[in-house]
Amino acid sequence: MPQINQANCTGCGDCIARCPTGALGWQAGKAALLHPELCTYCTLCEDVCPVGAIELPFLILKRASNEEA
Repeated sequence: MPQINQANCTGCGDCIARCPTGALGWQAGKAALLHPELCTYCTLCEDVCPVGAIELPFLILKRASNEEA
């Protein structure tokens, strides 16, 4: 699941607009994962975030293991 760092989120809404499934939404003026069951792990939210406030932890582990190989 995407992890959104609320302290870093600027509330620009780019990730919400880009999410093809509607998994993201607004919570207190910031992006939030409101419907995790809709998330397909496509990484578009992470890619479009201008401040790097979104990470997908499972991908970080996968990338690290690929780099070691």
